[in-house]
Amino acid sequence: MHENHEDNEREWPELTAMKGYVDEITVPSEVKLAVANGMSLGRKRKRRRMMARITTFSACLLVLVSVASVRFSPVVAAYVGDIPGLRSLVQLINSDKGLQLALENNYMQPVGLSDEHDGIKLTVDGILADESRVIVFYTLYNMDGRKQAVNLQEVNLVNNKEISVGFGSSYFNEDWESKQGTIDFNIHEGVDIPDTLDLELQVGKDRETAGNGPVWKYVITVDKSKFEGLKETYDINETVTIEGQRITFGTMTVYPTRIGLEVAYDPSNTKELFAFDDIRIEDEQGETFGTINNGISATLIDDNTQVLYFQSNYFRQPNQLYLRANSIRALDKSKLEVLVDLDRKELLSQPDDRLTFDQAGITQKDGHNTLTFHLKNDDPLDENRTYSLFENSYSDATGQLYDSNGSGGTSEGDVYQYIKKADYKSPLKLTISDYPSRIHGDINLRIK
Repeated sequence: MHENHEDNEREWPELTAMKGYVDEITVPSEVKLAVANGMSLGRKRKRRRMMARITTFSACLLVLVSVASVRFSPVVAAYVGDIPGLRSLVQLINSDKGLQLALENNYMQPVGLSDEHDGIKLTVDGILADESRVIVFYTLYNMDGRKQAVNLQEVNLVNNKEISVGFGSSYFNEDWESKQGTIDFNIHEGVDIPDTLDLELQVGKDRETAGNGPVWKYVITVDKSKFEGLKETYDINETVTIEGQRITFGTMTVYPTRIGLEVAYDPSNTKELFAFDDIRIEDEQGETFGTINNGISATLIDDNTQVLYFQSNYFRQPNQLYLRANSIRALDKSKLEVLVDLDRKELLSQPDDRLTFDQAGITQKDGHNTLTFHLKNDDPLDENRTYSLFENSYSDATGQLYDSNGSGGTSEGDVYQYIKKADYKSPLKLTISDYPSRIHGDINLRIK
């Protein structure tokens, strides 16, 4: 099985380049803007590799929200109140109903392990774990008052390289005293969680600084008795057709920390289906459990099949369950290629006239070239959304393949694609991985 984290999320770009999205939580507008695009998932393997980074970055961007602006339930507050470090950390998962329910049901495993190097202390406060996922909560402490931004730059699970990892932390400025974050381990099908998590971490203001510094080491015991056998499986196996596009929903597995749903796209579909805007699981009371927005949001089974992850209702035990969705971002497969004439600074092909190329063309900065596009988009569904439009790989007229240096964007519709400095032969060919065009239809499937 190929997963949506083929690179194990070890290539962590600058914080401002990350993408994700926040749902059901009040956030500052600039933060909501930055995280509005994390569920864009193309189905081609190269596209998956690029989007793998995006989905895990949502874990980091979610926790940019000021902890002072977040509230959590009295039950959760009472449970974590006497556990050092955890009271503030649970606010990182406030937007995930399933994780809150796990806390309310005494599912947290306190840890309390610390290591310190060069005036920075990192404490592993606790973990949430089941057969599909392990979330590690940590706190960084600025012991010597240094005035510089410090983040996790590398995380390695030494005793199991098959488990993918993503990580993130709360926003802070140079005068920081402490900051919280999470490390999210994705357990692939057929892979057992080890009895201990043997972690090696690197911390610094950037990857180069961290790579030249010390390594933080932790051996975290995992109490498997808390979650062994705790899952429920539903065989949906139903196919729906939306504007001529066929989608099959297979097995749904409910774990304490998340729900996994197999989704297959018919290879004969005429459109590339990028992402569901509003897919959710709903119970008989009308309570919804949406897709994961503070962690790994999907994994890849093959080129046409993925597993989508939802917030878990495991501890709710509803009498009825429904799968519902109304809108899917999609584009004709014949319109996926964008050709950029670097010499004349114009587009030779694009999906429609909403996408234009900035006449300034290519600018050079920080070791790479920047292609600047503009996307005119007034769909209410895209309010405060930024788009990463293109796959990670691109080519020139000779057929030479390159990997991009990332992407960015603004709420005004500017889209930046960072490419390597090279002697290209025009035109460059970029492939669309997400776009604000949609198909609509009512999906309403009874699960339970």
